[in-house]
Amino acid sequence: MNVIIAYLDTMFSAYPQTPRMLEAKTELQTMMEDAYASLIAEGRTENEAVGQVIRDFGNLEEVAPVLGIAAEIAPAASTAPHTGAGSAAPVAVAASSAPAAQPQHPPVTMEEARGFAEAQHRIRFRVSTAVVLFVLSPAALISLPTAADSGALPIDPGAATAIGLLALLLLVTAGVLLIVSTARDLAPYKRVSDGRFTPDAGVSHWADALAQQHERTRIRALQVAVALWILSPAPLLAFVLLMQESPNSGLWSVGGVVLVLAFVAAGLAILLPAAWAHTVAERLTGGAAAAADDDGEHSVIGVIAAFYWPLLTAIYLAWSFIGNAWGTSWVVWPIGAVLFGAIAAGGAALESYRRSRR
Repeated sequence: MNVIIAYLDTMFSAYPQTPRMLEAKTELQTMMEDAYASLIAEGRTENEAVGQVIRDFGNLEEVAPVLGIAAEIAPAASTAPHTGAGSAAPVAVAASSAPAAQPQHPPVTMEEARGFAEAQHRIRFRVSTAVVLFVLSPAALISLPTAADSGALPIDPGAATAIGLLALLLLVTAGVLLIVSTARDLAPYKRVSDGRFTPDAGVSHWADALAQQHERTRIRALQVAVALWILSPAPLLAFVLLMQESPNSGLWSVGGVVLVLAFVAAGLAILLPAAWAHTVAERLTGGAAAAADDDGEHSVIGVIAAFYWPLLTAIYLAWSFIGNAWGTSWVVWPIGAVLFGAIAAGGAALESYRRSRR
């Protein structure tokens, strides 16, 4: 319902806020709320009901005669921005003016926007679960060999390493399968995902209102996630400083590294599912430009990540096997994670600077 009210505010924002216009706005809000309640009673989802109401009542020029404000909006029709969903823009150019350039891609429709939003809502937990699995995948490989080397596990360090590698591969495989499964949901909206569309004013208003409706939840999730990420080194530092004299100090330190991964994974698990509406709004309002920005931002980082983590794993295994350093080789992971975070942040800053210079 908040989406409808926000869309209604946008519809009337281009016109003088006279008593008659405010009265008409109240009447139209009542009509839209009644239609929304009726659709919900029929079993429609919230997104379906909102999209249908906007299609039926989202063109102020069409409903103006019913509301009795045709005369009030007529003088502003040539200058006010069009807010109707899926209708033609008002004629505001002289006959002698040059014809407007044709858009490169067809405009996005409300049906596509609703479907894309629902697909993103459905896959949000699968995506976040996959990312969490990727983050936690090295945990067994980090902890089991050290535990076996210290005697905490009654198995050979080599066997512990094999188990850790198997766990890493299984978790990565599960994460990849989850990511692949999302392609089926997004396949009907590939042109939206790829940015091969021209933004539509009505769809953009709807997407912005949808994001605004969920913005409070996203901000809370972001605050919790950032707090977890900032606090993530705390267990490792505590174990290193407080367990120096313990005979199992190496094992405690490895436990701290695993907790760092757990804190990071928990932050991602909280933030990613809450950001789906923001992602939808960015995509629907940005079109090809948003897709190009996303590709540019992640291209360099993606290339680096493709070889960075396998290389880090190879360094860890080589150091551990050749130097028989299972008790100390775990330091590769926190150092590597901090270094990759710095690389990712630097790459994002560089891409942002390049976009600002365009």
